[in-house]
Amino acid sequence: MAGCVGGGGGGGGSVEAVNDELTLWHAMGGGNGETLNALGDQFQEETGIPINMEYQDSYESVLTNFLGALESGDVPDFAQIDSLFAKQVLDTGRVEPVEELLSEEFPVDDFLPNVTSFFTVNDTLQSLPFNNSNAIMYYNRTAFEEAGLDPDSPPETLAEVRSASETLVESGVVDTGITWPNHVWFVEHWYSTAGQLLFDAENGHGGNPSTLLTDNETARGLYEWWRGMADGGLFLNPGIEAWQEATSAFMQQKAAMLLTSTAFVAGARSGAEKNGFEVDNAFYPTVGEDRVGPVIGGASFFVPSGLPDDRREDIGAFLEFMASPDVQKQWHKGTGYYPIRQTAVDELSSEGWFEENPMFRTALDQLQASADDPATKRMLVEPARQSQQYVQNTSVEVFNGDTSVENGLSKMKSRVEGELS
Repeated sequence: MAGCVGGGGGGGGSVEAVNDELTLWHAMGGGNGETLNALGDQFQEETGIPINMEYQDSYESVLTNFLGALESGDVPDFAQIDSLFAKQVLDTGRVEPVEELLSEEFPVDDFLPNVTSFFTVNDTLQSLPFNNSNAIMYYNRTAFEEAGLDPDSPPETLAEVRSASETLVESGVVDTGITWPNHVWFVEHWYSTAGQLLFDAENGHGGNPSTLLTDNETARGLYEWWRGMADGGLFLNPGIEAWQEATSAFMQQKAAMLLTSTAFVAGARSGAEKNGFEVDNAFYPTVGEDRVGPVIGGASFFVPSGLPDDRREDIGAFLEFMASPDVQKQWHKGTGYYPIRQTAVDELSSEGWFEENPMFRTALDQLQASADDPATKRMLVEPARQSQQYVQNTSVEVFNGDTSVENGLSKMKSRVEGELS
C-alpha cells in the first residue's frame, strides 16, 4: 500500500477542537449506540477525562460533517468513518495516524492482522479499527425444518441457495428464499470470497485504480444467478441500501435467509425469539466452490492532525481504552461486531463464550479462515460513493431485466471508469 494514499499528519493548517471535552462523532444508533455510549461513560468514570459522544445519524453524515470540519479547522477529536470512505479521508492529508497517538507500550501486534491490514498505510496504522464486521448469512431454522431441509447444513454456494429457496417457496413456508440490502458491500463479498479483485491495482491498495473488473466468471455467475432468482420470485428486493427493510422482511418470515452484517447477531436472536422462530447463521455463500475470504466492513476512528499535545495524550488514552481487550469483549457481546484484539478472542474462548453463543463466532471464524489475498482487502478508491451508486443502480437494471447481464456489466464498468478517470 506504500504511496497509494496521502495519509499522514501534515497539512491543513491550525485546528481547534469543537468542544472543551473530547468529542466523538459517530453513526451508531439503537442498541449499538447505547452500548457505545455506555463505553464512553465508563471511560470518563475510569480516567476522569470527559468525552462527548455525538450521534450524527449516518456514516455519510459523519463523513460530510468531518470533511467540512477539516476544512473549517473546527474539528472533533474522533470521527467514526465507514471503511468505504477511508481513502477520501486519507487523501485530505489532515488526519494523524493513530499509531502515533498510542503509547510505546501498547501492543499493536495484538490486533487481528486481517482487520488492521486494511487500515495500515505506509506501514503505519492510520485509523483505529473498532466496529468491524463481515457479511454472513442468517437463516430461519424453523422454516428450513418445515420445508424438509436440514437446518444443520445451510447453503454454502449460490447454487445451493437457489435450490433451498425453491424448496422453501414451493412448500409454502415463506414467500421468498433470500433477501439482502442492495449495497456494494455484498458484491464486494462475492468477489472476495471467489478471490476476484473488484478493481485493478489490487482494489486500490497498490495504486490508483483505473477500472472496475466485470469481464470475469465471478461477475457473470453472480449476476446470472441474481437475475434468475429475481425472475423466479426467489429473491426479495428490499431496495437500494435498504438495511432495515431487508431485516424486517427476514424477521417477519417473508424470506428464510438474510445476508447482512455480523453486527446483527444480537438483534437476530432477540427478534427471532419475539417472532416465534429459531435463527442461526453461517458463512457467506460463494459464487462457485472456491472460498478465499470476506472483505472487512464497519468503521474506524480517525483523528485530525494539528491538535495540541496535551489533548493528543487524552485522545491516545481513549483510543487505547476502546481497543483494550475488556472493552472489545463488552462491545462484541453487546453488538456482534468481532473483537479486534487477539487477547480478547482468546479470553472469550477460554471463558466459554463462543461455545455458549456460537452465532457470535461465525463471522470471526470466517475472517480468520481467510487466505492472505489482495481480493480480501476492501476497495480503497475515490470516488467511492459514486462507484458504489453505479454498481447498485446497474445491479437493479440487471436483475429487473431492463438490460442483459452482459450489457449491464459493461455499462457498470464504463460508468465507474468515467468516475475514476
